[in-house]
Order: sequence, then structure tokens, then C-alpha cells
Amino acid sequence: MKEQIKELIIKNVNAWQDPDIYVISLFVYDDCDNPCKPTVTLGYNTESQVQYELHNGSVTDEEEARWNYAFWLQNQFFVFGEDETAEIVKNWVIANGFPYHEDNYCFDDETIEKASEITKSFVSILVDAVREIHEQGILTQKFGRELPIIIHELEYYDEIAEQNMKANGENLVKNFAEWCMYG
Repeated sequence: MKEQIKELIIKNVNAWQDPDIYVISLFVYDDCDNPCKPTVTLGYNTESQVQYELHNGSVTDEEEARWNYAFWLQNQFFVFGEDETAEIVKNWVIANGFPYHEDNYCFDDETIEKASEITKSFVSILVDAVREIHEQGILTQKFGRELPIIIHELEYYDEIAEQNMKANGENLVKNFAEWCMYG
């Protein structure tokens, strides 16, 4: 699964044309709020969008415009875990010994208890994929510099900062991590 996600990221990144991309997004959430169905959506944000939000009056703080996903472009290049990739995630959940339920409204106690483990394991795969993309120099080849690939949810907290430091290295996500923890 990691290789499939990584290949999709690389394929999409290589097709992007925006000249001022500064961050790549891996937005993690559960399909239909079902913890058995983790998904990840690929997107990015640009310096132009940050300036738009600042001048639009949506935000007055540049760090908020830069790091708060709510103010990003909301582009979606793929959603891994839905459609044709849903079966891959389902097989991964089952192969890792986690309970799996198709029904979004019928969870037993075991599934609810294991939900955070499913998400943590899924995020761990993303951390490894991001680390490998950096090691292979994919972003430097495309953009002439490294860019952070932020693995996140809608809410930011210390664990989000920590997983991104593991994935990207501390220096590349220093400002983002500080914003997560203190912003």
C-alpha cells in the first residue's frame, strides 16, 4: 500500500504546474466517519493563496493563512481509500488484524477501541512514504528545493507536529510544527 500511495504522490507532483507551491498536503480522514476506512487526500497550497487570504480579509495572521488547511486551495488530486483504492485499504486493515466493518453506523466495542490504532498505523505508512520521497530527491528534482509534505487532519495538535517532523525532518517543518504546538 505504501508503494501505491507513494507512486500516486510522485505521479501527481510531477504533473503540477503552479510555480509557487510551498507545501504539499496529505489530509487524513475516515471515509464516512468509519474508522475502518482511513483515507488520504493529496493536495497543495501556494504562496498566491496565502496572499489572497491575507488580502481577502479571511485572516489577518500570515501563519494562519499559511498553515491552516481551512484557508488552502482545497484541491484534490486523489483520495486513496475511496473508489478503486478502497479495496486496497480494506485488505490492509484486515491483514493487519484490525476489525473491519462496511457498515458506517454499526461498530462494536472492539472496532471503536481499535480505531485510533488503525489511524496511527495508516499515518505511519504515510510517514514512511514521505520520508522516502525526500530521500529520493523527488521534490528537489521537480521544484529545485525540498517542500514539506504535511500529514494532517482538520485539527492540529502536538502529535501532528511530531509525525511531520518524523516524515520531513525538523528543519523542513519547523514553522508548521511551531504553529501546531503554539499557534
